[in-house]
Amino acid sequence: PERRGVAIQWGAVGIGAYAVYSWASALRRRDPPTWRLILGTPAFLAVVLAYGLNAFLAYAVAAMAPTFAEAMFHVGKAEAGLMIGGPAIVSGFLGVTLGGLAADRLRRSFGWGRIAIVLFGSLAPIAPMVIAFTAQDKWTYFAMLPVAQFVASSALGAAAAATQDLVLPRMRGTATAAFFIGTTLIGLALGPYLAGRVTDLTGGDLRTGILSLLLTVPIALAAAIAALRWVPKAEATREGRAR
Repeated sequence: PERRGVAIQWGAVGIGAYAVYSWASALRRRDPPTWRLILGTPAFLAVVLAYGLNAFLAYAVAAMAPTFAEAMFHVGKAEAGLMIGGPAIVSGFLGVTLGGLAADRLRRSFGWGRIAIVLFGSLAPIAPMVIAFTAQDKWTYFAMLPVAQFVASSALGAAAAATQDLVLPRMRGTATAAFFIGTTLIGLALGPYLAGRVTDLTGGDLRTGILSLLLTVPIALAAAIAALRWVPKAEATREGRAR
């Protein structure tokens, strides 16, 4: 059963990747300018990867947090739902809203302004995640989770807006779809699964299962730093490359 589950998971990811590849190939033939400004632009792909790995951690934490609270602190499902779900709603709303406002303000002064918030979203969740999932009492755990969720969610609006800056107005719908397809394949498809898989492989060690995902942070940082350098230039040459 375990091997079958692994095969099903990776089979589903493979089907998703093939679907994206097929769509990209069709787009390249049907609309070369759109393909060039989206999938043919390293800056666009760097933003998708940087935020996708942010979502990778965020989805894993959201999926595993209630189970962790029940297993480590012996709280009931009702208490876990109240103490995790309620603050998550507020922190997510505030993170996306305030992160978007900060990204727009920075963008007025710096071509890389929005990417700075994406970079912040890659770094800032590390400390509260480590504190939460090494906590010895439930109150520290419950206090740190919304902090991690707040700073992680701050990158969403910034990343999505940065990809819009890289395309022409008629391409914004396709760019949005490409952004969310990419981040979903990286984040939602892999984050919760790999946290659970590592947990199983370490004999049910939930702490290791979740914190092991921080190994992806250097990749996210590299992608964000690359985007920081590439996005202003790609935006400045957008119309010329579309022609």
